[in-house]
Amino acid sequence: MKTYRLALIFLATVTVSGVSAQTFADLETGRGKNAFLDWSWELMVRRTQVNTKYTIDYGGTTFTMKFRADDYEKGGMRWHFENPTLGDLIWVLARTVRGKEMPNQNSNGAEQAFGSGFIGWHNVTWNAVAQDRLLISPGMSFGDYIFASQRAGGITMDPAGYYFHVGPSLMVTPMVTDNIWIDIYARYDITGKAGGMTNTASPTEGKYKNPNFFGLGASLKHKSSHLCFTTNYTKMIDRGANKDSASRVDISLGFMF
Repeated sequence: MKTYRLALIFLATVTVSGVSAQTFADLETGRGKNAFLDWSWELMVRRTQVNTKYTIDYGGTTFTMKFRADDYEKGGMRWHFENPTLGDLIWVLARTVRGKEMPNQNSNGAEQAFGSGFIGWHNVTWNAVAQDRLLISPGMSFGDYIFASQRAGGITMDPAGYYFHVGPSLMVTPMVTDNIWIDIYARYDITGKAGGMTNTASPTEGKYKNPNFFGLGASLKHKSSHLCFTTNYTKMIDRGANKDSASRVDISLGFMF
């Protein structure tokens, strides 16, 4: 959490210091393209940290990709997508090839899973406010989660499973200089259980309330260098009697193209 707070302070400092903001239409690249509209892919180095209540805190560095389709006109649709499991799998494969143990597991049988499934995490919004240097875009998030806390002895406690989700989201995008804009976003993901986990020990198995998830993040993008810096915080909200708690922080530095 300390790293995440420092990242947010950095983003806030840049926002306050910007004094020569242009418009989104002025983000020309010199090749007949607009950086806001035409740079849809981000190739990123990502540092992930997962903190849990009952199992194991762990983290690692990996590579990942993100996709976005943006519009700065009023009513225009914006779609941002990433599948964090892509980076998670690269991290697992790299450790396996190097013969290293998984830090989310220990010899007592404890293990933690916190990520997405095949669908990934989508955020679709529409520009309700579209000014020269500011976009305010409400919408919805949807996708899937995989979450499970396996306690010592190999017993998995609720909440645990594969979940689809949908919920409200909001994205606010200010331009802070003629080179920099920031996507600031929040979402609340309401889940429906799509599949259970084996070896789940709970007196309420099959009746346990589905967890929800809250997300908050920001992505600073710099036109001249093609670089982007992104922080994303995701919190699992246990609505049942076990009162589990877990959070995932992803901090990424990438190249836009």
